[in-house]
Amino acid sequence: MSCKKNMQTMSSKYLVILIILILALSIFLRFYNLQDLFIFGADEEHQTALAMTIVKDFHIIWIGVSAANLDFYLGPFWVYFTAFWLFLSKGDPLITGFVASTIGVLTTLLIFFVGKKLFGVKVGLIASLLYASLPLMVFFDRKYLTPTLVPSLSLIMLFSLYQTRYSDKWWIFFAAAYGLVFHTHLSLIFFGLIGFYFLIRDRKTLSKKVVVISFIVFLMIVSPLIAFDYFHKWSNITVPFRLLKIINTKPFYINLQVHSKSLFESLGRLWYLNPGSVISDEIPFACDNTTSTRTKPSVLLSTASLVLLGWFLTKRVTWKERLHRLLALSILVIIIPFLLFPGGAFEYYLLGFFPLFLFLPGILLQNVKHWGAIIMVGIVLSFPVLGIYTIMDTNMDFSFKTKKELISKVMGVIVDQPFELYENGICHKYEGWRYLFSIYGKRPERSSTDPVLGWLYPEEITDKKAQYTVIVSETNAPLDYGYDIQKAYKIVNRGFTAYILEKE
Repeated sequence: MSCKKNMQTMSSKYLVILIILILALSIFLRFYNLQDLFIFGADEEHQTALAMTIVKDFHIIWIGVSAANLDFYLGPFWVYFTAFWLFLSKGDPLITGFVASTIGVLTTLLIFFVGKKLFGVKVGLIASLLYASLPLMVFFDRKYLTPTLVPSLSLIMLFSLYQTRYSDKWWIFFAAAYGLVFHTHLSLIFFGLIGFYFLIRDRKTLSKKVVVISFIVFLMIVSPLIAFDYFHKWSNITVPFRLLKIINTKPFYINLQVHSKSLFESLGRLWYLNPGSVISDEIPFACDNTTSTRTKPSVLLSTASLVLLGWFLTKRVTWKERLHRLLALSILVIIIPFLLFPGGAFEYYLLGFFPLFLFLPGILLQNVKHWGAIIMVGIVLSFPVLGIYTIMDTNMDFSFKTKKELISKVMGVIVDQPFELYENGICHKYEGWRYLFSIYGKRPERSSTDPVLGWLYPEEITDKKAQYTVIVSETNAPLDYGYDIQKAYKIVNRGFTAYILEKE
């Protein structure tokens, strides 16, 4: 008995060591060169500019950003959350990169915890190791946007629904997490169907008090949206009806072929991205195939992933065993809406799916014996090795450091003179330059960003005569502004070029 206890103690110690090593790897890969490789583009500029309106002049807001161009507004949680960090950093957006990476590390720990609790230690270890080291996951965890919380919320809702079997109080956690979906990203909205199914199924044994508390918690979290809808003719609630009217009209039409292709490619890209990748080219996909350096996935990897997914969803035990059925339903309520969504097929719409999918290699390993298991472990472990190499070899041409260096060089020329700012490019046309110049250099009098975001800072747009016109362009992109570039002072810094024209 004593020998058995000692063995269990040793196993626990080794498990703790493994978890620490995986977390250390997750921390290293997410914070490695973060100051140089932080992603800040048009979406980040929008989110930051919105949050800064609160920092500069605190006021109550009821909504956040619009979702999927549907005129459905997310809740304001992420705006307040962002404003808090920008207040601490005095507007420096780099702090949000540290926040996003920290959330990614915590998600690594969460995926181990959920995997271990639901499917066993092996599943938890494999899933967390993969999440910690796969480049696609690491790159997304370096990007600070409302979907940053989606992987964590996906895992929390899965675990909460599992725990309701043992305690009704877990419905409160599910209600809170589901409420946050309306503040982050709607790709998880159909998790509510699983919750409703469990609620109806277990209604006879549920505590009415817990149900009421859960409902109140949910209402409290989405209350800003309810208030907004009340004063705006139920704008959000009527989105489904508006969507039905515009389906099959550009750009809103169901295109199963495009979305299936996107899912198939993402299943391959999850495992491998090319070394020397440009992070902002990999996520999000912002330009066409002829100009992008985005990794084109291996058909073999995509097919293998699809087979793994199909194996799990079609095997009989999946639908007989409660935990496997719950995981399968959680996967389906993400990928089916993704396939049928009458809009863009963006990879980040699958952020809630990826951590759930990473449980499947460990589940498969539980069904493989002897040499097959050894071979499979070897294959799985090869991907973290490849992932580490890819992340360490990331291309710096369009990095955050490159942007700051270019701004510094431009300011060295124009000094403190008034200027107007314009952006140009193919894959890197909208790179958050106005906000970055405002923080690391000098705020322009006018910019090409103003027609889109100017409503957030109208008092900062002036008619003051500019001494200089600054055009920041992707180095390899042709200019289309009609300026005589031959007279411009040109500054080239890796992937970006600044053209400085002095006005007469």
